[in-house]
Amino acid sequence: MQQTNTEQWTTRKLLAWMTQRFESNQIDSPRLISEMLLTHVFGGERIDLYANVDRIATDGELADLRSFVKRTLNHEPVQYIVGSTWFYGLQFDVNSSTLIPRTCTETIVDQAMQFADQSQSPTHIADIGTGSGCIAITIATQRKNVQIVATDIAKDALELAQQNATKHSVQDRITFIQGDGCDPISTLQPFNIICSNPPYIPDAEIASLDPNVGKWEPNLALSGGPDGLSVLAPLVENCPQYLADGGVLLLEIASSIKGAVLELARANPALKETKILRDRFGDDRFIRAVKS
Repeated sequence: MQQTNTEQWTTRKLLAWMTQRFESNQIDSPRLISEMLLTHVFGGERIDLYANVDRIATDGELADLRSFVKRTLNHEPVQYIVGSTWFYGLQFDVNSSTLIPRTCTETIVDQAMQFADQSQSPTHIADIGTGSGCIAITIATQRKNVQIVATDIAKDALELAQQNATKHSVQDRITFIQGDGCDPISTLQPFNIICSNPPYIPDAEIASLDPNVGKWEPNLALSGGPDGLSVLAPLVENCPQYLADGGVLLLEIASSIKGAVLELARANPALKETKILRDRFGDDRFIRAVKS
């Protein structure tokens, strides 16, 4: 990208140039990423780019865009570059301390709200390994009759989740606790719902992840150990003792280990009605079970 006296970089030219660069380097969704980066630098909304296609970028804006294009070509997720992403129609701040919220995880929110609507009021929910807080915060924005405990082993992840809770004005209904697995909820009253999107990718599959995931998103939030069960198995074993009778357990899993997780859950006498659920893309992505 060279600025000359005879050529000025308009929004139209920048969109075309960035899209072509990303396409030629096999970056997914090249046009969308170009729009996101330009909107981040210029301000406003994506639609404003097309309402002002002849807007000329300043030297400072061009410098920022050069940096962002370079980072994108190095497979850094655009969500980390712009510092935010969308989940369930809500905007969340994100950084490299947590996984980037994904559409497939929204099914946990749907399931939790469906159960909360049938449960007592208020509904007590635990979100284990909350990360950015997207599950807990989304539930709290959609349902007023909930009290949520959100935990994470990482202090910086919890700080980000608290920031997002304040952003969406639900901080009064979510208690954040640092700790590993079920430890932070072990002394609390039984929950009607325990949900989690834990690390579940088998170590052998980590190397085959897309570079923007395996290279940039935190391994602590990805790796489920040699068999993908190092975090899931303790959750399946221990969560039932912290559920109220008839409470529901909702866990996100990898499709490749669904059989092993299902076997563990069905072998636990404290669980019943165990079922594998699909995400919005039709993939086997969750296990749901009810406290016996």
